[in-house]
Amino acid sequence: MSRPFDVPGLEDYDLVTLGAALGVCEVDLLTLSPARPRAAISTKTHDGVTYLSAHIDFDVRGSLTVPDDACMLVYLHEAGERSWCQGVSVESDMAVTLLRGTPTDFMFERGTRFTLVIAPYARFRARFMASDHADVDMAAQRLRLFSVHSEHLKRAYRQIRDRVKEADEVAFGPVEDLLDEHIRVALGSSSEERPVASRGRRAHYQVMRRAERFMRANLRRDIYSQELCQAAGASERGLRYAFDDLLGIPPNRYLAMLRLCTAHRSLITAEAGRRSVKSVALSCGMWDLSRFAEKYRSVFGEQPRETLTRSVAAEDLTTAGEYDGW
Repeated sequence: MSRPFDVPGLEDYDLVTLGAALGVCEVDLLTLSPARPRAAISTKTHDGVTYLSAHIDFDVRGSLTVPDDACMLVYLHEAGERSWCQGVSVESDMAVTLLRGTPTDFMFERGTRFTLVIAPYARFRARFMASDHADVDMAAQRLRLFSVHSEHLKRAYRQIRDRVKEADEVAFGPVEDLLDEHIRVALGSSSEERPVASRGRRAHYQVMRRAERFMRANLRRDIYSQELCQAAGASERGLRYAFDDLLGIPPNRYLAMLRLCTAHRSLITAEAGRRSVKSVALSCGMWDLSRFAEKYRSVFGEQPRETLTRSVAAEDLTTAGEYDGW
């Protein structure tokens, strides 16, 4: 997807703040782009429901888990050809239903625009049961991912997108109306409107996930190609194909970004006085500290010590003097 030039409100974000803006308890984001993460986020809360509209201006790999007391409805206004959810390709005008406790993996290509609604699970379940269908857990697969051909539902999500961007307080209609239409369209969708991954894509997804788990478990040390292939259950060529198919970058590049983003998160969330830039870098397997600082600045727009200093500033501690030269 080509980069748009007419997107208002784009701002630089750190990944932790961006994840928190999505309104989900457990979310982990990783940038795949060689530039600082940028996004335009608008959000409002009304009657216990969170409404959010976002434009993502970088390639992002992420995972999230919806809280037990909530559900999430996601509508994709625009999605690049590499975007996917649980390894299944997603396109513009698709919707996703994420129920409580559901762990979800995704990748959004730069330029993706979406609107999401986070509502209490009890309200979703009540509307589902009122639709005279089977138990919601039994219909979860049909609810999960579907193409939206209903102009009424498209219009409802466009209205939410426009309203959350307004500076003044605006009134949202009863969320039950949106839930009813979302559930109706999801359950009425045909098998052709509920995309599934091909056998090859499913195999690539499993290879990528096994390799990723191995990387995360061994981030502190050097990781060699042979052991990564063994952990993923694939040849070196098969591993490259899987990562190119799902993420658009080779495994070694993904590992480098994973190290940087993990360090970034650690520096932002470090307890005051408990971590140093050096200890964070080494814990992520980056032994060349000067090179780490150079790569970190190219992606996040600041030195590692600046991130750490900002994270402890609220407690009135200054650590910048300890890291001169970084």
